[in-house]
Amino acid sequence: MNTNNSNMQSAILSHLEDIERQYDVRVLLAVESGSRAWGFHSSESDWDLRFVYVNKLDWYLNVNEGRDVIEEMYNDNVDLVGWELRKTLRLFQKSNPSLMEWLHSPIIYRADKEFLSRMKALEPSYFNPIKTMYHYASIYIKHDKRYLQNYAYPLKRFLYYLRGILACRWVEEHKTMPPVLFSELTQNTVEDESIRQKIYELIDLKRQSKKNDNAEVYAELVEYARHWANHFEQIIPNYRPEMNHCDNSSNLDILLKEMVLSFSSQEK
Repeated sequence: MNTNNSNMQSAILSHLEDIERQYDVRVLLAVESGSRAWGFHSSESDWDLRFVYVNKLDWYLNVNEGRDVIEEMYNDNVDLVGWELRKTLRLFQKSNPSLMEWLHSPIIYRADKEFLSRMKALEPSYFNPIKTMYHYASIYIKHDKRYLQNYAYPLKRFLYYLRGILACRWVEEHKTMPPVLFSELTQNTVEDESIRQKIYELIDLKRQSKKNDNAEVYAELVEYARHWANHFEQIIPNYRPEMNHCDNSSNLDILLKEMVLSFSSQEK
């Protein structure tokens, strides 16, 4: 880790401690989200932290539920958004794709090992490939309509577009959560070596500077992406794979109870 990254790591950990003191909560998981987690950020990119936190027992014993989101923006371009544990588990039960990405982020700043290991062990019971497929399809469709149809395929937007398509390819084949790191997703979904290398070149170009965000994209990649977008346009309306989806919340109830009691029993 270079000096700049080491300094940012320290600053981020300090921000998390500040959150815990200010809100009297315990951070169970804190990860990087967005372009840094995907691996095509530049040095000028913001830091998009996402975290899960638990309150003490008294917070859960009110007739009216309290605010279940914490949002803070720091002067060093660190943007923190956190979800309370009960909210998190409700979304997990619904196989929320954004939350699933947090659980698989390659950049972890803080993690309660017990919490993270149990969430990952429960994931196969709650993961919904249909919902995940629609989520990633909506990403590439949105970028196509908003940016690509009216412009000459700007690099940044094309990478977002392509990521959505490749994530759909992964879900179609594996019916599990796609890799968050874009280079890993590419390695495991793109069979053509020349196409893979061109994607890697785009990632490298994107990481060099924000000035490259609007650089031209190889025509071969546009053709490749369009081919798979057309493929998913045909299959998604009827995409109904078999799955072992669990609607029972008992395991999540136990996890919630144990995490709350563990934090509440700590000395102030």
